[in-house]
Amino acid sequence: MEQETDTGGPARSPLILVVEDEPIVLAGYQMLFESWGYRVIAAGSTDEAIRLVRDFGESPGFILADYRLRNGQTGTETIAQVRRTFGPAIPCALVTGDTAIDRLRHAAAAGLPILHKPVNGRQLHDVLKRGLEGVAAPG
Repeated sequence: MEQETDTGGPARSPLILVVEDEPIVLAGYQMLFESWGYRVIAAGSTDEAIRLVRDFGESPGFILADYRLRNGQTGTETIAQVRRTFGPAIPCALVTGDTAIDRLRHAAAAGLPILHKPVNGRQLHDVLKRGLEGVAAPG
């Protein structure tokens, strides 16, 4: 995913923040994004995500968050907190395996793209590319 800058050198790939409380699923997303050439911060909670992004020293270019996280947290809350901390225009998407109508309505009310589990790699890549297209290239 290396892009060229105006100076002809390679630009860094966008930083993807993934927030998922199931470690095996989180590792899967991380490996998938890295196989596509992206840099990834993988976190199991909102607090961990904020801390890891601060430690990394760069705002994420895209956020992927599971809708239902531990301790009653939701991905919509996580995305809102990350955006409040690092920038309101960060593109994002929610992932959910939930089928409860009230929860799906709540997720949809946030106006975020929603992917349903099991997530298809092509769908994920399409949502990521669409989100990143609206962001200015680094440089």
